Amino acid sequence: MMHLGRLFIVFVTIEICASASHFLDQEWNAWKIKYEKSYKQSQDERFRRTAWEANWEKVQKHNELAGQGLKKYQLAMNQFADMTAEDVQSKSCLVYNKSSLKSSEVPNQIYSENVNIPKDVDWRKSKCVTPVKDQGGFCGSCWAFATVGVIESRLCMNSDELINLSEQQLVDCDSSNYGCCGGFPIKALNYVAENGIMKTKNYEYAQKRLKCEYDPDEAIQLNATKFYILPDEQNIATAVAMEGPITVGFGVTGDFMLYKKGVFDGDCAPYANHAVIIVGYGTEENEDGEEEEYWLIKNSWGERWGDEGYGKIKRNVNKCHIADMAATIDLRG
Repeated sequence: MMHLGRLFIVFVTIEICASASHFLDQEWNAWKIKYEKSYKQSQDERFRRTAWEANWEKVQKHNELAGQGLKKYQLAMNQFADMTAEDVQSKSCLVYNKSSLKSSEVPNQIYSENVNIPKDVDWRKSKCVTPVKDQGGFCGSCWAFATVGVIESRLCMNSDELINLSEQQLVDCDSSNYGCCGGFPIKALNYVAENGIMKTKNYEYAQKRLKCEYDPDEAIQLNATKFYILPDEQNIATAVAMEGPITVGFGVTGDFMLYKKGVFDGDCAPYANHAVIIVGYGTEENEDGEEEEYWLIKNSWGERWGDEGYGKIKRNVNKCHIADMAATIDLRG
């Protein structure tokens, strides 16, 4: 009887493992279809499947803790779910140089601590934030998307006309930056202030660096009064409240790549390696009834990332170096 009992346990274990494997096969195939994933070689697919399974297990465990109130944000098996930690590290699209930023000739904007600003700000409500865009997986152009997104909003705030502008112009033509190999938003703001910027419909995004096709006759010339750095989160909040969206750097890790919703307070890279746009800020109540302060950010990874392309980042703790590279531009109407 003991022997039969052991055989039964082995049989049940095999059945459970086979059932789990079949379930993961179905999930994997459905995920590949949803995100239009294909792999040239079976060896590559096996490697990506292994990374995907590791992320699947991480997402399930994390979201179980989130459901218990032990995590403040949720994860999802999005388009980045077949990436390894090494892949995430190689995705840097921001040229990070904190020392050169501080020593540059670009001025700091410092506001009075006595300025009263709203408790919550969301510039999407102004209808002056363009739809979420997708930089694609083959071009490290986040710096261009963050720069252009800020200019789109600032122009709209002056003219009441929301125009999609060309990231590709910056990728191809801004020689102070490095195209798909990364860039520095404050330099890109300088480039646009000097050269103007074309509309997307006249210079479409290609996910790669091409020959510069800039046409000054088709470019919108900006009446820029200044572009500047914001040295800390207090000044960032005041600038966002009083002036509009700004560019910031962010230290991305795997958890942020898989972020779905909630206030992100997870692991950070040792330096800012990605550029996003702060379009607002606010507070929300956590499981303990305490108010959680957050930045509302617009990303350039498409609407299938995060909360339809947006995310919330824990505020006033310089989370993932979000206050280290904040910059924006002022335009005269």
